[in-house]
Amino acid sequence: MKKLTFSLLFIFMSMMSDSMAQTAIQWSQLPVLPGGKGWAGMYAGVSHGALVAMGGANFPQKFPWEGGKKKWYDDIYVLQNGKTWIKAVEKLPEPSGYGVSVSYEHKIILIGGSNENGHLSRVKGLEWNGTRILETEYPPLPVPIANMAGLLMGDVIVMFGGAGSATASPMKKCLALDLKNISGGWFELETWPGREMLFPVCTLYKGQCYLFGGETTDLNSKGEKFRTILLDSFRMSLSKKDNKWTASWEKLAPMPRGMSAGGTILPVLNNDRFLFWGGVDAVTAQYKTPATHPGIIQSMLYYFPETDSWEYIGEQTKIPSRVTLPVVFWNNQWIYVSGEVKPGIRTPTVVGVR
Repeated sequence: MKKLTFSLLFIFMSMMSDSMAQTAIQWSQLPVLPGGKGWAGMYAGVSHGALVAMGGANFPQKFPWEGGKKKWYDDIYVLQNGKTWIKAVEKLPEPSGYGVSVSYEHKIILIGGSNENGHLSRVKGLEWNGTRILETEYPPLPVPIANMAGLLMGDVIVMFGGAGSATASPMKKCLALDLKNISGGWFELETWPGREMLFPVCTLYKGQCYLFGGETTDLNSKGEKFRTILLDSFRMSLSKKDNKWTASWEKLAPMPRGMSAGGTILPVLNNDRFLFWGGVDAVTAQYKTPATHPGIIQSMLYYFPETDSWEYIGEQTKIPSRVTLPVVFWNNQWIYVSGEVKPGIRTPTVVGVR
């Protein structure tokens, strides 16, 4: 009887723990983006207090399994008062998406990406001054790159992985740009102690970068390519000596499940944990028929950087999980901007979490 009571108590405490962890997350719905379909691979950031979402791609006529053609966009949308998205008169330099965007001194810097003509090397700063978009030029990337992750570490943009074209192999490349010395252009840093990767996710915590997951390609016994979803976790510190930047890496506890193409940068909640929601895991990656795809995994994880530990915190069943989207810190919450809920299917919803 005592053994049974203890078992029931353990189950109850476990359920309470999961419930408490989940209810600690506060979700909110922001105004839906115009257009009705949404976009994957948008750029997004904050300029003079306004949330700005740009570019991306969708299938406007038919789904891909129906022969639909993918279309990239150059539209810019601004959420200034928190109530209504307005469409800027100005456009992106070209229709594009699937690059990196960072917010710096009221500018949103767009880095690389792709469109129907291929991958891009351009780097452009866009600023919303309350009535229009202003442009600033930055040094281009040394090579075209899309499907990478990136963030801002102080005054330095750092990017991880990606590929040089739609058919190229994933890169093991870490590029950086010192925004206080842009005349020096982009330079390479030491890379992580793991494999090459597409679509990793990353975040910043106490001045250090954390890099997770992503995917690469492998060959089966017949020589056919397949997707390998990575479980790798790394911490990177950046230092400068004798006018040279150096990256040092540390391998962390592996992910309980992989995450490729998840929203990035990862939300940091309660000042001590990272939220993992959405993305492609190893099981989801094996679905071959888009028309019957079940959707993106709903399970949520916490990672605790102070203890290098993971916690499963339950399922998010009220809001569809998503992939290939930016996450921006705005108005004291983390904002998931649009994204893809199934292969070829986007959502125009914008979700906040804190």
